[in-house]
Amino acid sequence: MDDIKIPEGGKVTLPSSTPHNTSVQTSTSFSYTPDTLPPRQDPLLQFMVNLLMRDGKKATAERFIADMLADMARMTNSNPLPLVYDAVELAKPILRMQSRKQGGKTMQVPIPLKARQSTRRAIMWIIEASRRRADRSISHRLAVEMLAVLEGNSSVLSRKDEVHKIGTVNRANASVRI
Repeated sequence: MDDIKIPEGGKVTLPSSTPHNTSVQTSTSFSYTPDTLPPRQDPLLQFMVNLLMRDGKKATAERFIADMLADMARMTNSNPLPLVYDAVELAKPILRMQSRKQGGKTMQVPIPLKARQSTRRAIMWIIEASRRRADRSISHRLAVEMLAVLEGNSSVLSRKDEVHKIGTVNRANASVRI
């Protein structure tokens, strides 16, 4: 332990490349400080920003996501980033249905989704469900919808179950070429 040297002034600075989850919380309530902000390059948050963006206004979408994270932190007193990941993971569908006309009838063919496709669909469903909520702020509606997905009482989960149920019913058509 005597080979550790503390620089003059007593401050030790960590490199900026340290992961976001290494910060130690000392207070009882969770709030954002410069040390606990999620990284700007978080892939899921950037994906959400790009899907939420309208008319090329990326800064506005980034502000909505940052406010959503702050609202979630206030509501749960914990780090919201793992909650966002869990909510999106719970909402992900594994397949989509595509109509195919064969002969005189139209059949529904289940098609598996790749990881990015399923993530995109889950985020879009969460955004659409949050837009149907009655609140003025989109960031607050998104936060409430994320927490509703985690609690299991969101319309997103019923939508996912419906798609999976239709896929199960039509699994005999899975061999049909599209």
